[in-house]
Amino acid sequence: MKRTVLLLFLLAGLSAFGQEARGDMPADVFYLLPEFRQGMVYFSDQGPAQGTLNICAVDQTLRFMDKDQELASGADNINRVVVDDIVFVRIDGVFYRLYPITDDLTVAYRRDVEILRDVKTGAYGMQSRTSSIREVGSLQSDGMMYTLQSSKSYPYNVSESCFLYQAGSVTPINKRSLRKRFPARKDELDAWLKSHSLPKTLDDTRAFLSRLNSGEEL
Repeated sequence: MKRTVLLLFLLAGLSAFGQEARGDMPADVFYLLPEFRQGMVYFSDQGPAQGTLNICAVDQTLRFMDKDQELASGADNINRVVVDDIVFVRIDGVFYRLYPITDDLTVAYRRDVEILRDVKTGAYGMQSRTSSIREVGSLQSDGMMYTLQSSKSYPYNVSESCFLYQAGSVTPINKRSLRKRFPARKDELDAWLKSHSLPKTLDDTRAFLSRLNSGEEL
């Protein structure tokens, strides 16, 4: 019997956030889904719960709505979140979205948003920590509220990574893991990698792995 979202109130690490917390940060950056949607949460030690939910990319907490209040839980017993046909698995405190290519070949996609608290402006107006940053107005994360004035800003960095997923674990996509996953194509992979780099984006990674799996020429 499915349990209701009210059971999430019993989880450890529960805290409340106002709707205004993310300020000017776009919803599709702050959250892993563009909007809160009905979904199921699966646990390691109890039955599933359902509710209107999302996942925060800043602190990797499960967020859900109770009436007009946004609640967050970083409980360790959350294993999986399913929204329609979208599946997230939680491994070592991080949510990965799964993109199956075949029954036994799946890409696990991870997105992190880091608040760059110690960024300083260097010569010629360049940022000293990173160049791929965006500005935000205000947001709440890790128990802190960031309210940014026009004279001062806290930029943030968005990083995205792809992994191989199998049996509840993730493996970085690199030469070693690909040679192990596709032993019949080791020589071809070695030759290809001498003049090419592995794909960086999610779409390119999925296409590349699909070619490897199907036997197509790289």
